[in-house]
Amino acid sequence: MSPEVMALLLPLFDARAEYLTAAFTTIEETWGGTERYLTEGLGLAPEQRDRLRERLLTG
Repeated sequence: MSPEVMALLLPLFDARAEYLTAAFTTIEETWGGTERYLTEGLGLAPEQRDRLRERLLTG
């Protein structure tokens, strides 16, 4: 991709603390927590949640 396109897309991939805080606040208010969000909101099975957790929490 061209540098111009990358510059336009960069904000979509930026993990700013305020974005993450807003996301977790919304999850808490709407779903009551991340487990319920992952299960009911995203429809992830226990095995999928475990695999996701393992990938995100281990380096």
